[in-house]
Amino acid sequence: MVSKVAQYIREHHMIEEGDCIVAGVSGGADSVCLLLMLLEISRVLPLEIRVVHVNHMIRADAAADADYVRRLCQEYKLPFTLVEEDVEAMAHRLHLSTEEAGRAVRYDAFERELGTRKGKIAVAHNKNDSCETFLFHLFRGTSLKGLSGIQPVRDKIIRPLLCLTRSEIEAFLQERKQTYCIDSTNLEDNYSRNVIRHHILDTAVREISPAAVCHISDACDRVNEAYTLVADITKQGFEACVKVTPHLIHIDREKFLKLHRTIQSYVVMEVLAQAAGSRKDLETVHIRQVQGLMDSQCGKVIQLPYQLRARRDYTGLSIYMETERMTQEIVLSEIVLSEEEKEVLATGRELVILVGETQKMKAKLYFGGENDIDFENIPQKKYTKWFDYDKISGNIVIRTRRPGDYLTVNAMNQRKTLKAYFIDHKIPQEERDQICLVADGSHVIWIVGERISNYYKVSERTRTVLSLTFEEDVQE
Repeated sequence: MVSKVAQYIREHHMIEEGDCIVAGVSGGADSVCLLLMLLEISRVLPLEIRVVHVNHMIRADAAADADYVRRLCQEYKLPFTLVEEDVEAMAHRLHLSTEEAGRAVRYDAFERELGTRKGKIAVAHNKNDSCETFLFHLFRGTSLKGLSGIQPVRDKIIRPLLCLTRSEIEAFLQERKQTYCIDSTNLEDNYSRNVIRHHILDTAVREISPAAVCHISDACDRVNEAYTLVADITKQGFEACVKVTPHLIHIDREKFLKLHRTIQSYVVMEVLAQAAGSRKDLETVHIRQVQGLMDSQCGKVIQLPYQLRARRDYTGLSIYMETERMTQEIVLSEIVLSEEEKEVLATGRELVILVGETQKMKAKLYFGGENDIDFENIPQKKYTKWFDYDKISGNIVIRTRRPGDYLTVNAMNQRKTLKAYFIDHKIPQEERDQICLVADGSHVIWIVGERISNYYKVSERTRTVLSLTFEEDVQE
């Protein structure tokens, strides 16, 4: 048994020579086995072992467990630290479950004990624990990651006993005639995991397959291998289509839609997790809401947990906190082309106009007779449009809406007010002031990301073409 655990430790590079190993020892069978295994490992690999016992102050007899672990440490001449914390009071104060609060107290105690020492934190999860985690996540709903069970190594936390079943651990202790404590709360059905342990997993072992725990554990390993592959592809997808700025995270729609649907889901989850600072309470329904927003009207906003908002913009989605001012909002003051800018256009050079903090408009003129004008292949891109420049009677203005705005909507150049257009296309009232327009006086040349006015369309009679391209330019 010792050699099996030693091999598992080597396979996962858990311990290095000279490490300080902080062992969480409750006094139960699993943690006592962990301590004995570490002592055996220390015979061939020099390391320091320090023991931490946490009394959650839930059971009246919990002090006896602490005394047992203290005596065990005295027997093996190991440093012992006792931490006492009223976990139920903490859970009530922080609005956590008792299990969540207990876990937070334990790992905080372990990390304090390790401090700045070179080493790891060893906890006593075994194969049964991993299977219970798998079933718990399966029943509650989870992603692929949640079905991969408990990982042998996570940051500084190591789990050397994940290669053993609970029955193997008990047999090991019995063979060594090693006593251990029994936590009475583990025998109750007050916790979901105890229900899974006593009524589901045990039943599976008795009535379906004696090797059920091993089979589920093997399945977790295969799922974890698949998840590792998905995680690598997700990282590549994230880097390809996501830009992170101090106030928002932007997803480029065109690049995002090239990803496999499954990878899209994982990219969205990663975006939400980074924006929220946590994965807790982020569920499949929120991922689907964000994915659905990709096909919504420009300007549409949805609410998400952690006061997050997702907004459909001209080139994709922006995720931001409700309390943060969106850095990509269009400047409300109008931008009028100066005489110098008109002169740049007249030379045929490209003109770049800053529209907002993260947007720009590129403008260029093409003159009749030039070989690079192909009137039969006018750009149909959503954010690149061609216009008959000679029909623009006033000055080109980039702005948001004003009273009296209109556009023409058919070959007869019939007018429709911008307000009526917004109503017909169900664009919410509160979002209309943020839609970028290119206008000639009150005549809207282009509703950016939407349609252009029919009057300014190019034709075979067009002599000068104005090409406009709207771009999002989010910088890291």
